Amino acid sequence: MLGAIIGDTVGTRYEWKNHKSKNFELFHRSSRFSDDSVCTMAVAETLLDHCPIDYSQKGLEAIKKDLVNNFIRYVKTYPDVGYGGRFYEWATGKGGHLPYNSWGNGSAMRISPVGWIANTEEEVMKLAKAVSEVTHNHPEGIKGAQATAMCIFMARQGKNKEEIKDYIYDHFYPILDYLDYDELVKTYKFDVSCQGSVPEAIYCFLISNSFEDALRTAVSIGGDTDTICCMTCSIAEAFYQNEDTEKLFRQFMSMNYLSDQEKQMVERFNKQILKKIGS
Repeated sequence: MLGAIIGDTVGTRYEWKNHKSKNFELFHRSSRFSDDSVCTMAVAETLLDHCPIDYSQKGLEAIKKDLVNNFIRYVKTYPDVGYGGRFYEWATGKGGHLPYNSWGNGSAMRISPVGWIANTEEEVMKLAKAVSEVTHNHPEGIKGAQATAMCIFMARQGKNKEEIKDYIYDHFYPILDYLDYDELVKTYKFDVSCQGSVPEAIYCFLISNSFEDALRTAVSIGGDTDTICCMTCSIAEAFYQNEDTEKLFRQFMSMNYLSDQEKQMVERFNKQILKKIGS
């Protein structure tokens, strides 16, 4: 989850003014997290409250109900972090808070906790669908979330990049074979759809050589930068579990981007994951 928050925080600075280069100050004083991080924390809190997850229909419906309530509460707590218009109306409006058939990448940017908590491919697919469809019940919205969560799950299972790419190619996005970094830097533009941003975010991870390089690569292609970086770095966190990544994470946590309450949420999530891994 922290990888997603770091990616979002770094990328937000370049969302409306793309920086088509890997050369930039990583942790700038003006950087801040956005709705991507807030929604990720809401998902994390909801899933932690339901651990161990009950994957029956009844159990998933209970998660969805609590997630709706948590989204509403988090939006009230963080009202000015750049929510998409439809999501903000959904969270603050009246009318039962029904899903609105979105195919936007909001489903994928908040999904990283699923990739860590689910224990099997089937669980990833079920839980990603449930978490997504409270708002993003369009097939492309669900697909983008499932693909991102599956990358995280496979990465933490020790799968190599070729295995991850092959799976995503076969089950989600054949377009991965046609993406080219230099071309993306030249031509990629702002796109909030899952189908127009999730493959690009996964690709940035696949061609990276470290967590930091994944983050810099995601910034450099431009587009919806905070969300591209959020998705890319959520996968990179699971794959690059090494000393350099931990050092960068400690540096981020020592700065003033997160409040004590937000840091406690990250630490609570990490403790649950460590507990699960050790069990």
